[in-house]
Amino acid sequence: AQEEVLHQEGHLQAVLAVDFSDDGYHMATGSEDNGTKIWDLRQRKCVYTVPSHTNIVSAVKFQPHSGNYLVTASYDGTAKIWAHPTWAPLKTMAGHESRVMGLDISPDLKYIATSSYDRTFKLWVSEYSGGL
Repeated sequence: AQEEVLHQEGHLQAVLAVDFSDDGYHMATGSEDNGTKIWDLRQRKCVYTVPSHTNIVSAVKFQPHSGNYLVTASYDGTAKIWAHPTWAPLKTMAGHESRVMGLDISPDLKYIATSSYDRTFKLWVSEYSGGL
């Protein structure tokens, strides 16, 4: 049987998205409260709340390898890139005609893929650090 090792509360509404940083020390969560939270798993607490979107946050993804960036997707039709350590917004990717439901980052960090209720997926070029 699986054993629960951590139970965290902090969002005001349902949590829809979760992602581990590659180092395993942090977790990002996205919620119906339109926000994203960064959790420090060693301290067992929320260390940053990102007021990320104007609608539900449907997906979160740390940049592979370093975790210096976080990408979020939302029902507001956008995806956004945020920079560690202050989680300041770097870029908004707007172009979908409906909710953005999923996202991923290419292994070479050059592209971000988003998928939407508008029946499309889009590839975005990441301009930061030769990719993310």
